[in-house]
Amino acid sequence: MLIHVPHASHIIPPDVRADLLLNDAELAAELDESTDTATDEIAAVAVRHTRWRPATVVNTLSRLVIDPERFPDARETANEFGRGAVYTRTCNGAPLRAEPYPRAADLLDAHFRPYTAAITAAVEDRLHACGRAVIIDLHSYPEKPSGFENPDAARPALCIGTDPAHTPDWLTDATRGAFASLTEIDHIAENTPYAGSYVPLHHYGRDERVASVMIELRRDVYLTEPRTPNLSRVDRLARALAILIDTATDLVTADV
Repeated sequence: MLIHVPHASHIIPPDVRADLLLNDAELAAELDESTDTATDEIAAVAVRHTRWRPATVVNTLSRLVIDPERFPDARETANEFGRGAVYTRTCNGAPLRAEPYPRAADLLDAHFRPYTAAITAAVEDRLHACGRAVIIDLHSYPEKPSGFENPDAARPALCIGTDPAHTPDWLTDATRGAFASLTEIDHIAENTPYAGSYVPLHHYGRDERVASVMIELRRDVYLTEPRTPNLSRVDRLARALAILIDTATDLVTADV
């Protein structure tokens, strides 16, 4: 098991900040909307509740530096609204960086490729040790849609993101079962408002031993305001994540 937390950080190095076109107040608002706040805390608490300790990969830089879950080239559909591997637009379409951005290749070399190498190595480590790797791709999203999103898409308490090649039915079922208590708050849905789940490009579409499921938590379920988690709700979600980790580990070791 491997928990991937790619978008929890607010940290932007000074040299990267210098190229952002937002003032400090605008940047703070953009970070509040873009950042999957406290998903790293949910992951850390979950690990303490598991019977089977997972590996964890946490991106320590903001996604405004680079987004490690985008394709770094023309394959990325989010490029059309400035939200590819190196963002040039804010959540609501305002300029974030110059377009075209002349340092995009530098950021990919400095941050995107080393991060990709690290998570690829973590998956390879699980494959070497266990013969299988299961990625839990942990995210969150705001209650109201951002400017680039479909305003009509359902926004459930939990969106389960699946990939046709890398998310087996047993993993989807295990995720629904682990988070079933969320139905007391709101419903659970699949692939809305986001779809898919992260697999490193080295393994994507090539290695069926790598499974992945995305967990997208609507932020009002566990935040009282953009940067303030409700600790009891974080603990509740972390315990549900721990159940998923242990259930999936049991199923994999039983050779599903």
